[in-house]
Amino acid sequence: MSKEEYRAVGKSEEDMAVVLIGHGSKLPYGKGVMEEFGRRVEMRGIFKGVRVAFMQLNSPSIEEALRELAEEGIKNIVVQPVFLADGTHTTEDIPEKLKEAFEGVWAEIGKDVKLTYAKPIGVDERIVDILLDRVKEAMEGE
Repeated sequence: MSKEEYRAVGKSEEDMAVVLIGHGSKLPYGKGVMEEFGRRVEMRGIFKGVRVAFMQLNSPSIEEALRELAEEGIKNIVVQPVFLADGTHTTEDIPEKLKEAFEGVWAEIGKDVKLTYAKPIGVDERIVDILLDRVKEAMEGE
């Protein structure tokens, strides 16, 4: 979605940031993929701030990313888990980390911040298209 399309549906990016949350991995490639997602979202120019954060194994942590945005004066943050489906991480672990971040040491910094928690990616025709592209690539590579 472009900045213009985003505005056309009545959304304002003024003072809004997004935090893309990944699981984290021992393999550098996993962190690199998340960082590339972050760069590509940022390139759309929709949000005032875009951060990538990790549940574990990589940094920045969820708490660090939220703190940074709050310290920059961002008042609206959308947290987007980059997971295909709901599971323990998206329904329990991430919400608990979000709660801890706002009730913890920096509660004063984040007291005026509106935090919105988005749903995981889920089933979507655009994902089906990607899956079929990968199958086609595999078949062509035989």
